[in-house]
Amino acid sequence: MATTDAHDPYIDGSEETREEFTANDFRITRALDSLLISARAIRADDVAAADIVARLHTLRHLLKQVGHDV
Repeated sequence: MATTDAHDPYIDGSEETREEFTANDFRITRALDSLLISARAIRADDVAAADIVARLHTLRHLLKQVGHDV
C-alpha cells in the first residue's frame, strides 16, 4: 500500500505523467524491437550483429530496472 509520506514526482508534476510513461513504454518497445530485427538481419559480420543484440538486451534490462514495461 502506498503511503502519502513519500515524495511522488508524479503528484507534484515535476516528472512525466504516468500516461506519458506508459506511452513511452510503447514507443521504446517498438524502437528496441525494430533495432533487434535489424541487428539479426546483419549477415556479413556475425560478431557485430551479436554485439548489437547483446547491447539491446542490456538496454531493455536497464529500462526494466527503472520501471519501464518493455
